[in-house]
Amino acid sequence: MPRFDIIAVGGGLGGSAIAKVMAERGAKVLVLEQELQFRDRVRGEFLAPWGVAEARELGLLETFRAAGACEVPWVDFGMGAPRDLVATTQQRLPALTYSHPEIQEALIDAAHKAGAEVRRSVAAQKIQLGAHPAVECKGNGSVERITARLIVAADGRNSAARKWTGFKSQRDEHPFFFAGVLLSDVPAREDLSWMIFNPNFGTAALAIPQGRGRFRSYLAYPTSSEYRIQGKEKLALYLAESVKAAPVLAGLYAKANDCGPLASFDANDSWIEHPYRDGVALIGDAAATSDPTFGQGMSLTLRDVRVLRDQLFGDGDWDRAGHRYAQQHDTYFANCHNVCGWFRHIFQEQTPAAAVQRQKAMPLIAQDPTRIPDHLYSGPDLPIDETVRLRFFGEC
Repeated sequence: MPRFDIIAVGGGLGGSAIAKVMAERGAKVLVLEQELQFRDRVRGEFLAPWGVAEARELGLLETFRAAGACEVPWVDFGMGAPRDLVATTQQRLPALTYSHPEIQEALIDAAHKAGAEVRRSVAAQKIQLGAHPAVECKGNGSVERITARLIVAADGRNSAARKWTGFKSQRDEHPFFFAGVLLSDVPAREDLSWMIFNPNFGTAALAIPQGRGRFRSYLAYPTSSEYRIQGKEKLALYLAESVKAAPVLAGLYAKANDCGPLASFDANDSWIEHPYRDGVALIGDAAATSDPTFGQGMSLTLRDVRVLRDQLFGDGDWDRAGHRYAQQHDTYFANCHNVCGWFRHIFQEQTPAAAVQRQKAMPLIAQDPTRIPDHLYSGPDLPIDETVRLRFFGEC
């Protein structure tokens, strides 16, 4: 018989969240996390209002708040007055911003307190599919094989579990890099974030408050640029290019200092069609990564957790529940993927076709910003039909 109901491979946001919510409902859960202590990396730290609604449904909001998450009700798009998310999103909620490693530590601790067994400095190195799937893992110099009713792979965008289990990735290549750095000495409000696109250069600059005087700054820039922003020595270049993309940030970045790594990575989309098979479910970035420019990764991860939880507790046949989770995942990820593609075409792409489309769309958007689909903030369940696309593209 399986030793556990669920083994979560990876103890980050997705793995710890599924462990906590399943353990709270009586499941026997094991979390395998290879890091003894989470460290700072350049990654998502903005939870859109629709993702905040998912966190609330999962009972995780207080965990986020206790770990220092900031409520951010305002977003400046560089198109007039900042937007009030509480007043204008379907969820009537602010965004949440936070330090990623601090949230990881809070969630893995919450999973342990909910009754999950947590093993750190333990690395999975093989997964066996089947009626009683198993994980082979290594820690403290020994190798162990552990069985479960279900294995949840939550080991990130470079998921090894995805490779071990034979899932085939689909991929959309985008001609952009996405750079990020953690800054201090930024004299800015901590209830306001910035998300500013500059179609003239194909760039986007974002600034996300993290609390305690810290800001995570991001810059999307074309891969055709003559530089690659990587490493501490490129901070001056990074700040200059960010201000070039969004002049409104000049005053904020004038005396900014880095207090975390500076790195760039590709902005490609990759995904698994139907991320469940033979006792293994993929969630979060292991199942699908969206272009980080648009800030959907964390919300998608929590949607995965909530949908998988609901399916497992709605059906005693966990194999059937896994397939239903995968079917729903394919729909909401596809909607997110398609809308992000529309945004990229209008706001970033440097092709003649995109330039012609911008000439139609941008004057109408300036007159009526509601032409912009609100999926990034209100979620992928909004309508996504040809009428929505044509209105955004200025065709009607």
